[in-house]
Order: sequence, then C-alpha cells, then structure tokens
Amino acid sequence: MENFRLKSTVAVNDKEFMVQTVNDSGKMAIVSSVFVDGEVLEVSRRPHNGRASEEEVLALVKSAHDEKKGELEQLLAAHDKALRGRDVDMMYHLGVAFHYKRLLEEAGSLLSSVLELKRDHHQAANILGMTRLFQGRHDEAVKALARAVELRPGYADYHNNYGEALLEAGFCRRAVEEFETARKLNIYYADAHFNLAIAYIANAIKREDFELYANLLDKTVDFLNRATAVAGDLKTAQFAEACAVLKQGDLQRALNLFKAVREQRREILRQEFSGLYLRFLLYLEGGGEKSLLDRISYLQEELKKNPTYVDLHHELALCYLHQATVCWRQGIEQLRETTAINPQLKKAENGLKLAEKFSSDLKTVVSDITRDDVQE
Repeated sequence: MENFRLKSTVAVNDKEFMVQTVNDSGKMAIVSSVFVDGEVLEVSRRPHNGRASEEEVLALVKSAHDEKKGELEQLLAAHDKALRGRDVDMMYHLGVAFHYKRLLEEAGSLLSSVLELKRDHHQAANILGMTRLFQGRHDEAVKALARAVELRPGYADYHNNYGEALLEAGFCRRAVEEFETARKLNIYYADAHFNLAIAYIANAIKREDFELYANLLDKTVDFLNRATAVAGDLKTAQFAEACAVLKQGDLQRALNLFKAVREQRREILRQEFSGLYLRFLLYLEGGGEKSLLDRISYLQEELKKNPTYVDLHHELALCYLHQATVCWRQGIEQLRETTAINPQLKKAENGLKLAEKFSSDLKTVVSDITRDDVQE
C-alpha cells in the first residue's frame, strides 16, 4: 500500500508549529505528529482496519490531519482569548491543558497570570512549578513549588514535586526531607519512595551529606522495593538494568537509568491526561460546536467497544450537558430573530425572556459541574 504523508504549518508569534500525518501500514494506524521549532511535541495514533482500500486510508489520513491541525489552531487561539478575558478558572484549566500538551511556555504564561490575580491559588503554583521544572528553570520551579507547599502543607504531591525541584537545583538533603514528608503523608505514594532512591544516589555522587551516604545500597533498594510494591509498572527492563548497575557501583549510570524509568512512566501519564485539553476547547464561550459534536461521536464509538469504561460515560455526560447549553443559546438567537421580524408576537417575546433567564442558571450549573470534575 502507498504511504501517504500530509504536512501543514501553523505560525503563532515567533513559533512555527508543523503538523504531519502519515499512514503506518506496518502497524495499521494513522499517525499524527506535532512539531514546534523542529522538536516533537506530540504523537497520536489512530488504529484502522487493515483491509481498508488506499482511497479509504487516504481519507482517514486527511481526516486525522485536519482534526489535529484544527485542534492545535483552536488551542493556540484559546490561549490568547483566556489571557484577554482574565478569567482565573479558565486560565488555570487551560494552563493545565497546555502543560500536559507540553506547550510549556504557553502554560507558564497562563499560570503566572493566575497567580498575579490570585496569589493563594495553590493548584496554579504547583503546576507552574512543574512547568518550570520541565523547562529547566529550576530556581523558578523551587520558588513556585515552595509556595504551593506553604499554601497546602498537607498535600503529599506538592511535597514530592517540591523535592524534585530541589533535587534538580542541587539541594539533595532538602529534597530528601520533602520526599520523606510526602511519604509520611501518604505511605502508599510510589513516586515519593522512588524519588527517595534517586535522591540518595544523587547525594552519593555529589557527596553533599555524608549521613545519607551510609548504607546507600540497602536504603536505596528498600525505597525501590516500596515503590514497585505500589506501582508495578515501574518494573521495566530499564529498571532491572538500573538495579544491576547500582549493585555494580556505577552510580551515575544508575541515576540516569532510574530517572529515565521515572520519565517513561510520567510520559505515559502525560499522554493519558493530554486528551483533557479537548474539554477546554469544547467549553469556550461561543465556540467549539463542531469539536463538541466530533467528541460526542468519538465517545459514542469508544463506548461501543468499551461499554463499562466509566470515564468515557462521564465525559460523554459532560459533553451532552455542554451540548445543551449550545442548543439553548441557538434557541435564544432564533427567538431574537423572531422578535426582530415580528415584535408583536407575544409568545416569542415571553419565550425569549424565560429562555434568557434560565440560560444564565444553566450555564452556571454546567460550568460548575465541569470545574468540579477537572479539579478532582
């Protein structure tokens, strides 16, 4: 079968994004990739029936390409709209979406704006800290995550993230203290146990604190065992290699391998969460109807294959609720057109008043349901 390849560019400010879609005949999938300034930002795959004709595969490639390009354009437009609107909730949720899409500069600008307007927004401080950490801006990451911990000292995740930032900034002892706090708050916190192992190895290489260096191998293995007992997906081939290298005494290679294991697991979680951003495109005021309908169709098809998948049911419910607000808004527009044409039509005038009154309540309820869902 012929290999089809489509490319498009999207230029925004000083950045150029490229969307490329190809058919992978070997794996029977349509693969769409997004690049920014030459770096791979995202890769998504859509399986297809291996019996599809060349014409059908080409149609799938075009459809997937147009969808990915449209999503990117909507997302980038949403960034500017959110900054102009200065809506704290919208900027925060969209910032999270950008974070998981690895559009880190855009995420940082939104989350920083949130904290300018609301200094006690602990979620924004936490995600901003991780965004800066992934950008390699360690001092800024430490500052933001210290603020998150200050605002919510009982959140294990915040202590763990703060520890990661401290470790990358070169403060092994302080990082260990944060990881210890995280696992005291949640004894089943695999990430904190795993990060403790990494911190002990990093300290041994740096020789910052000799107390932590004592019984290094035994302590590290204990932390790793605790982590994998909770999160079995950490036990990869690379993890086994890292353990073997650690026992051989090659600390630097062991450190690099364990960090790679952590990043692989993080990337899997990131890809799972990255689809979340579609929700914010769908719920932008006055837009996103086509994306909403497409999402509903997609979820309906997925539920045919996975009828007991509760997350799909829940997101479809949210989509239907937002579809209701879209339809209600369209109904109001038609009533306005009706009264403009015939101002004497009382049933249209009365209907418009009732519809507009209910519309505000409907919008508020649906918005609250969505925001509660995202923040859980």
